[in-house]
Amino acid sequence: MILWVMPDSGAKTKANYQKLVERFQKEYPKAQVQVQVLTRNVLWKKIFMMRNPAAGETIPDLLQIPHYWTALMTRAGVAENLSKLDPGLSLSSTLYPLRPHCYKPGTKDLYSYPWWFDMSALHYRADHLKFVTKNPQEELSTWQGLLDVCERLAEHFKDVEGYYPMQNGDWRGSLSTRSTFMEVWGRGADLFTPDLTDTLIHTAAFKQGVKDYIELALKEYMPILRERGSLGTMLTGKASMLLSRKQGISSFEGRGGARVKTLPVPRTGDQPQAYLSGMNLVINAAGKDKETALEFIKWSARADNQVLYATMMDVFPAFEDSFEQFIFSSSQRLQTYSGILASARTLPNITITGTVIEILNKIFAVSATQIVEGRFTQASLDIELDRAAKEVQYLLSLYEG
Repeated sequence: MILWVMPDSGAKTKANYQKLVERFQKEYPKAQVQVQVLTRNVLWKKIFMMRNPAAGETIPDLLQIPHYWTALMTRAGVAENLSKLDPGLSLSSTLYPLRPHCYKPGTKDLYSYPWWFDMSALHYRADHLKFVTKNPQEELSTWQGLLDVCERLAEHFKDVEGYYPMQNGDWRGSLSTRSTFMEVWGRGADLFTPDLTDTLIHTAAFKQGVKDYIELALKEYMPILRERGSLGTMLTGKASMLLSRKQGISSFEGRGGARVKTLPVPRTGDQPQAYLSGMNLVINAAGKDKETALEFIKWSARADNQVLYATMMDVFPAFEDSFEQFIFSSSQRLQTYSGILASARTLPNITITGTVIEILNKIFAVSATQIVEGRFTQASLDIELDRAAKEVQYLLSLYEG
């Protein structure tokens, strides 16, 4: 069986998957599993060739996808109908927010299965924040409070070379599309209207939410396109806070004695918002070893394997029993997430969601470059978002009408 995955634990990805495969093969000794690691961008491009691969091109039997790709995979004819492979496969014990992203839209057939998920939160170093605020929990409950704390941190640590109040949570060091959604949602906007017939990207509320997030870079509270090594990171003491979807237990605990606390993402509206990103497993309709792929899916859903994998990858189990076991057997910091989950939101499982995210990623990448070069303007970003809205409206008319 060939399994395509993404580099979810960075440099440790191959080692973590090796441990997982060895554990699986102890129970299924006849199974031959080959893991191939692809970036999200590479995987996005490859899914469009899987139905008709070129001669000699390797295709997977099983692959990892973001939760909102399921509709696209089914429309493209790439995803196998899991309900037909195993009519007993169920989502009854899956955490509720993850369930809608496993079905082919408009049906009760499963085409992907939950593997794990992460959700956004704000982490901060208690030893740093004590210098600038007596009540970080209260001040960091709002976005303006976050900016005020960043300003005081920048002043306090002005003599520390390479210091930024906020570590950039984007692995590329760019502007994070996913980090923007919490501010956008707080402002009352979204990618699409509630009935999924139009987009809100061009609205004032959406643009304001984007502006909220980008202000971290404009005010130089967060490094852009140049975060390497020790520049602006919490572990080296050159950053004090981090917006991240990874819970980071293995990174934050037991290193240098720094005590890291976790809070909900500061709100831009009345209520805090959290971005929940699920990762699902899909069996390739053209795969040659669907039997092993199906066994792996069911094996990975077992509570002991869920907890083990979540621990290795700094993520969360996707099933109710394993999530509770994972949360309440861990530190108090991790238990904060049980409250954050109540406000967590996902992107919709419709055909064009993945394409819309790619469109926004390109816009934000250009904005990041403009910020670094000192030529960014809000007006230019607004124009790009207006153009994107027209493109999204056209895609909606083609695929979702």
